[in-house]
Amino acid sequence: MGTTFVSVRDDRGFWIRDGLLELFLRFAALHVEDQVDPTALPNVVRNQWLLASRGFFTGCVPHDIDRFVATPGGREVILQAIQKLISALELIRAPLDHSVLNIMGMEGRWTEPIEKEQLLEICSSMLQLINGEIGSHPSDTSFMPGMPEEVRRLRRPRTDKK
Repeated sequence: MGTTFVSVRDDRGFWIRDGLLELFLRFAALHVEDQVDPTALPNVVRNQWLLASRGFFTGCVPHDIDRFVATPGGREVILQAIQKLISALELIRAPLDHSVLNIMGMEGRWTEPIEKEQLLEICSSMLQLINGEIGSHPSDTSFMPGMPEEVRRLRRPRTDKK
């Protein structure tokens, strides 16, 4: 499974597993405000995110968040989509069933349910990144949003010295 470094300015950001980034982009795209004009920025953002979330890109998911945030109005389009996604996620109680995820038009197969907390952590991390609150560099893999707790436990450095 590949990972993509997501940043919006300079080289500050975070690494994220491609599948989780693609799932975030698919859901966020569905929360971008509809526009009549197909060339309007919200439609460009949605179309890019739908393409990027298909599952074709390993290790370099073309999210273009950095490009969109730098455009007039782009930052607001992205922030609104993420806020709407957060509101929708907060309404659900159960994990997102893998069989439902498998019919969302993405390549690959989900085999396990996804906890809403994983997606909420990704949303929160994206907001922090856009607001300049994340300063990790590409060489730092200590934080990867959306990682399940059992994977985090495996990645933690051991503190006991035996």
